[in-house]
Amino acid sequence: MTRARRAAALLCALTLTVSACGSSEEKEEATDLRSQVDVTGDFGDAPEVDFTAPLDVTSSTSWTTEKGEGDKVGQASTAVLALTLLDGRTGKKAISTFDEGQTPLQVSLTEQFLPSLAEALVGARAGSRLVVASTPEDAYGSGGSPQIGIKGGDPVVMVADVLATDPTDVLDGPTGDEVEPPAGSPTLLERDGVPSGFEVPAGARKPAELQVVPLREGTGDEVEDPDRVTVNYLGAVWKGTKPFDQSYDKEPTTFSIGLGAVIKCWDQGLVGQKEGARVMLVCPPDTAYGNTAQGDDIPARSTLVFVIDVLGVG
Repeated sequence: MTRARRAAALLCALTLTVSACGSSEEKEEATDLRSQVDVTGDFGDAPEVDFTAPLDVTSSTSWTTEKGEGDKVGQASTAVLALTLLDGRTGKKAISTFDEGQTPLQVSLTEQFLPSLAEALVGARAGSRLVVASTPEDAYGSGGSPQIGIKGGDPVVMVADVLATDPTDVLDGPTGDEVEPPAGSPTLLERDGVPSGFEVPAGARKPAELQVVPLREGTGDEVEDPDRVTVNYLGAVWKGTKPFDQSYDKEPTTFSIGLGAVIKCWDQGLVGQKEGARVMLVCPPDTAYGNTAQGDDIPARSTLVFVIDVLGVG
């Protein structure tokens, strides 16, 4: 199973069709639940979770064991989580992104998702570890989740490390100094200061490996896997006469790095770039769309060239 399919399978196991969380939380019960559920371990590592089962949860409760300093998760944000779920009835782990073969989970708060976890995420900052003790109604309801071993009516305990979320401060354009590209690289063409295409030198050969060509240095945070990144971009087929796609006259696009949400050359080539950078990626077919054509504009086995402005890192 591919990385993207494993993530999709996990997300499917966590998606449900129950009503939203209730708004009433008794302070006394919240304090009691916090004292009953012990979570240890460092942020970004598999947590150790200990409580006496069965756990009695009559009102969903969440708290933060480690506060991050990154961007805040908004009502309509996408967040990247390291997530561990335990059955509150048995105390056993149901599923975790730390399990072998699993990857961090990308969740959109605008889609139907575990209500108690979605509510806890709003306002949390990247770098935070959240603990959620959820009623059955705010988790899997009367149907449970048989694929991960949770029976109907079971409460759920969740530990969520917020690895990344959508950048809240987004630049208007590159900010760093210009960098002279290596001889023989495609030349970026501009119209009124906006990227418009590429000119490939006569006689230049398509590269066999991904080429990462800095055009302007970045001045902000460095892109890491699995950050959320906001960019402007333009792409063309090698020696193509016109771009097949671009965002410079639209809204910038935001996506996750390292989770298979974009083509391989973006996942690989943007790691290490800094906010404010402009970079050119020359992508051989095996790092792009391989043997699969993309409509009429990108034939199978195409080498692609991109210019990407890194406008935000979340």
